[in-house]
This record gives sequence, C-alpha cells and structure tokens, in this order.
Amino acid sequence: MDILYVNPGKLMSGLDPLVKNPPLNLMTLAAMVPEHGARLLDFKVDTYDEQVLRAELSRADVVAITSLTPQIYAALDVARIAKELGVVTIIGGYHATLDPEFVAKDPAVDVVVRGEGEHTFRELIDFFDGNPYHVELKDIDGISFKQEDGSVLHTKPRALECNLDIFPLPRRDLMKGKEKYYFMGARADVVETSRGCPHHCKFCCIAKMWEDHGQGVSYRYKSLKRILEDIEHVAVNNKEYIFFSDDNFTINPGRVKQILEGIIESKVARKLHYGCQSRVDTLYENPWLVKLMSKSKFRQVFLGIESLHQQSLDAMNKVHTTPAKAKKVVEMLSKEGISVYGGMIIAFPGETREMVYQNIQFAKSLKLSMMQFTPITAFPGTEFYEEMKAKGMITSTNYLDYDLFHTMMKTEQLSAEEIYGLMKEAYAACYLDHDYIKQQAKQFLNPFGKWRWLFRKLPYVIKHFLIGGSNMLGEQGITKDIISDELRNTKLPDFADVPAKPGKEVEANAPRATVQPQVIENKE
Repeated sequence: MDILYVNPGKLMSGLDPLVKNPPLNLMTLAAMVPEHGARLLDFKVDTYDEQVLRAELSRADVVAITSLTPQIYAALDVARIAKELGVVTIIGGYHATLDPEFVAKDPAVDVVVRGEGEHTFRELIDFFDGNPYHVELKDIDGISFKQEDGSVLHTKPRALECNLDIFPLPRRDLMKGKEKYYFMGARADVVETSRGCPHHCKFCCIAKMWEDHGQGVSYRYKSLKRILEDIEHVAVNNKEYIFFSDDNFTINPGRVKQILEGIIESKVARKLHYGCQSRVDTLYENPWLVKLMSKSKFRQVFLGIESLHQQSLDAMNKVHTTPAKAKKVVEMLSKEGISVYGGMIIAFPGETREMVYQNIQFAKSLKLSMMQFTPITAFPGTEFYEEMKAKGMITSTNYLDYDLFHTMMKTEQLSAEEIYGLMKEAYAACYLDHDYIKQQAKQFLNPFGKWRWLFRKLPYVIKHFLIGGSNMLGEQGITKDIISDELRNTKLPDFADVPAKPGKEVEANAPRATVQPQVIENKE
C-alpha cells in the first residue's frame, strides 16, 4: 500500500512561524509500517498547493493526517480532497484525542486514532491491507469511527506501551530534500526521550493524550542507549541542533544527568547543540543541572513562567513555582549562555487588567531571549474546559481561535476582546522595546561571548528573527502605537528574592546507573 502522511496547514499567529521542527509523530508512524510506501507533506514548511496535494493523494491508498486543535479545519480539508479521490482517511494527534466525536462525525473521516498511535496505526494498516488477521474494526483499541446509522463508536482506550524502546527510529529519510527546519539558523531536528508528565497543570491537555488510567501510568521514558542512538541518527543526517520534544525533559534530574553525561562522552552527540522544555522548580532545586546542561551544549530552554501572581500559580497546580524562583532560574541559565524562552499566560481566571500588566512588566524585567504570551485557553476534552463551559466563559467554538494567540473564552474579570487586546499589547511592549533589541544585538554580535555559537548564523538571525519577526508582528496589528500609558506606568509589586540553592553533590556526582525504559505511576 502507498501511504501519504500529511501535517496540515501552518499556523500564522504568535511565534509559530519562527518555530520549525519536523513532524516527529508522522515519521514515527511511518517507521511502524516499513513494508508500505511512504511519502510526507509538511505544510508547516511547504507552501500549500492544492494541485500538488491532489497529485500526491492520487497515488495513495491511505492518508494519515495529524492535527493540533487550530489545524483541524485544514486537516479536514485534506481528508475531503482525499475522499474525492477514493483514499482511506485516518486522522490522529492532539485534537483527534481531545474531541474525537467532532472529528469522527465528519463525512470525510474514516477513522480517528485517539492517544498513542503506533500500535493502533499498525493494526489499522493491516486491516485496510487485506485484513490478514480477520478482525473487525470495532475490535481495534483506541479508535473512533462512524457506524452505518451515523453514530460514532469509540472503542476502548489503547493501553500505553510501557517500553518505548520497542518503537523503531523515526523515518528521517522522509525529510530528505526538506532542508527547511531551523532553530535560529541552525539545521534542526527533534528527539523524544519520554512521553507524558506526572504533573497536572490545570490548563494543560498533555494528561489527556498520554495518561493510561487502566495501568496507572502518566509518564514513561526511554533507555539511555536508545536515546543516544536516536541522537546519533540525527547527527549523521547533517543536523546542528536537537530539540528534545518531551513535555518536560527534566522531570527526573538523575535520569537527565545520565543523558547529559552520555552526550558529553559521545564523539558524535557532543558536536550538536540542544534545547528542551523544563520547569522553574526543578532547575531551582537542582542548580548543578544547569551547569551540566551548559557543559553538554544546551543552548535553549523553554520555561513555563506563566504568571507573577502566586494565587494564579497555585491555582494552576504550580505551587512550588514562585516569581522569585523564576527570576533566579532565568539568571542561572543566562549566566551559562543558555537562552531562555519564557511562556506567560495572559488573563488566567482571577487576574485583573492591572495584574496582567504586572505580568508583562515582569516578563520584560527577566530579560528573556524570547517570550511567548498565550491567552488563557481551555482545550476541549479537558476538565478546565468543562469548568469554564459550566461557568459560561466559553465565547468561541471556532477552533481557529484555539491557536494560543486569539481568544476563545472570557473570565469574570476580562472580556475575550480585552484579553486579545492585552495579548497584542504584551507582544508590542516586549518585542518592540529598544532595550530588548539592544540586548539581543549585544549577545548575537559578540563573537567571543557565551552566545558565540549563533554568531556565524547572524545573517539568518537578522533576516528571520529580528526583521522577519518584526514584520510578522506588524502584519498582526502589533505596533508600538497600541502600548497604553497604563502599561508603561505599571510598577512591579515587591516579591522576595530567594537565595540560590546549593548544589546537590550526592546527586550531581552520583555513580552512573543504566537508565532503563521506565514508567511512573499516576499517584492522583
């Protein structure tokens, strides 16, 4: 069979156009069925052309489409064209998991894959390729599909695979000729070392995707051997930078220590640069980890700083994060030459306009490399969505508004229109500020400083990050003119500084133990 894998229409709001990583999920699915033909279209980097899409679909027996929530309409458009051409349509990914009823009801969709897709996809392809095991569709776990009467049948949830090492290496050969994946000018790729997260931040949809109540599992990780194999697989494909796509790379500091030491000792892995997502509380409690990350050539860390206000952090279930700790961790990372991408939520329930302005000023005071402001968003299928729906706070069911830039809800303190205005004002105040531009130029233009790895990428940085980013903001109506005097005059409230935590010598210098594939039970 010939299978076409499609990452649908790109998002063009917020900072999404500046982030270009390959679709790891599709490459992994393709590796599960190596005996079948495989081609991949990624409209996040390729210009959408319906004629090209039709030509590719005309050669396919099956199309496998992934989709985030704001991409779902583009994904359904691909499915409709495929059905016109008689192609079997399968849709998976986050939105298919969060709202399978909505997706499965569409006439153009044959099957929805919920949650972890590898085993499910393998069984579906067998089913459509002659059904050698003589199963019925309803016997395949983790799918949703329309029955003859038009109702949607949801089969039982797919049990998560506890040993992630058994999944094959992603089909990176499908990316050949697509040299469009970059991080600040460095040729980039993605590696996964774990899935899930034992934390349950109120607004997050990760648990819905990666939790297995039957086995009591919410987090699993791969062995050190497999991780290094994957890194070396990337390196031989002429890449310069790897982003670890784990929802929280540093959940287990001891495990991360072994990965970083493995990178340092590998002649191949230590040639690359790295980035990841982490948490403020983890790095604050383990300052030795920051130094080890720097030694292993980590150059970027994304932190969910979220808010200056402890009442909001506590309500998000981030009770161990404080603004003072966030400030200290940003300082620790910056001192080591690691750029910090900070995530801030605009208008968490309970926050007034003045409190949002304080959040914006807090973000500016941290001197972050990049800031991602996102309006409070309740994704369908989550408890937070049901809570906000019950309170009458949902203002839009148009999934294009769920792109973490536009607004889909209001709060008791602010309307959806006010939240959207604050979003734009936040981006304008931070990115169009002369001090921010001078700060970035000082770092990038110093060929001898800790940021020198980006110096030779300067033309790309200027074109795509500085000039391109400014133009992108302008296209979205984000200009200096929208910055209010109220925001300019907002002062930060006092919050206590905290001392740096002493390094945990026992853990930092602990003898190496082999990291095996593991699961962590959900204790809640």
